[in-house]
Amino acid sequence: MATNAELLAEAEAARHRLLTGTLEAEIRTADGESVKYAAADVTRLDAYIAQLRSKIAPRARSIRVLY
Repeated sequence: MATNAELLAEAEAARHRLLTGTLEAEIRTADGESVKYAAADVTRLDAYIAQLRSKIAPRARSIRVLY
């Protein structure tokens, strides 16, 4: 099973291919499903990339400052 970082790299590479003229790009999702994106689907692919980034990004913790 691919890690979220690997899935993110694949999704970003697919986005790059779409934006540089490839008509379709295919990626695997976390559940192993294969999804094809076309240039018109860049917004959908961006949402998937944002979802993966949010899973990878460290959670921000609030810090209590006492004076």
